[in-house]
Amino acid sequence: MTPTIIQAFAKEQHAANASLYLLLDPLADCAEDDPLHIDALCQSLGSDAVTKLRRPDLAHTPQACPVLVTLAAAGAEPSGYLLSLSALRAKEDERRSRRYVCGWLSSAAKATTVSSHLIKLGYLPISVGTKFFPVYEPLRLELLVATLKVGETGNWWPIHQWLVPTSSGASSRLIGQPDTSVEFSAFTSSVQQDAALVSSLLGAWRRAVSLPLAYAPARWKGPTLLPHQAAAQAYKQIRDARHLGLKNQHDIVALALHRLMLHSSLHTHTDIGLVIERAIENGTSLAKLFAELNDQSWQRIVSDLTFAGAHQ
Repeated sequence: MTPTIIQAFAKEQHAANASLYLLLDPLADCAEDDPLHIDALCQSLGSDAVTKLRRPDLAHTPQACPVLVTLAAAGAEPSGYLLSLSALRAKEDERRSRRYVCGWLSSAAKATTVSSHLIKLGYLPISVGTKFFPVYEPLRLELLVATLKVGETGNWWPIHQWLVPTSSGASSRLIGQPDTSVEFSAFTSSVQQDAALVSSLLGAWRRAVSLPLAYAPARWKGPTLLPHQAAAQAYKQIRDARHLGLKNQHDIVALALHRLMLHSSLHTHTDIGLVIERAIENGTSLAKLFAELNDQSWQRIVSDLTFAGAHQ
């Protein structure tokens, strides 16, 4: 995420009938003297440029509710300074569990209409009725998009385009289309309920990638912090670990990290299967059991898996 990307997005979306918005989450830290602080934006842009999203679970603490900032009304020019600052803040938040900058949006609708729609998006079906999830948060939005079927477009409209920072350290662009209606299932809500664990795994994954490990043949080495659709990959790791019988969150993260750093099929190796069984049956930390294996043992296990894969 760079100022150039944001400047280009703003220029492309600078339509005569569309406003450019910045979505911010006060639950993330922001210094009072920061030009992107809500109070500072009220002074520089005017209080009318700041619209609160009425998040239902934060009704008693309105100051914690997200805000939609009108950077430029239809036909007006957005501040290049604020665009650059928001891009830099998004870059700073790449390794944090909560992001202050939740994205940049273009829409011909009024800020009140867009803010209401962002809250409406968060009501997802559960076994009985619906439950609200703050899907405007970048990680949650990334997980929501991951549950769409191939070719499906989310219910983004009246948002024309939505540029969202992603867990990989890059960004994705959501395009709204009128008369689009997608029915999410209870599975979507179950994914959202694991957002905190996904966030923990992503944080551990980023740290592991940056460590000078002696042996990590599957380590991500791309140009971004993590690979594309890292959040969806993290959720799949969590689901796989549970299918194996792991329930402890630390054990789930431990297995996922070893699969992500060593071999994707690590859990299928007989030796690792036995270790996982020991952790489940005895309640022993899986990370502690894994620590008993040295690099030579891991190399042998990965070699076995690589050989088996080549002869399937």
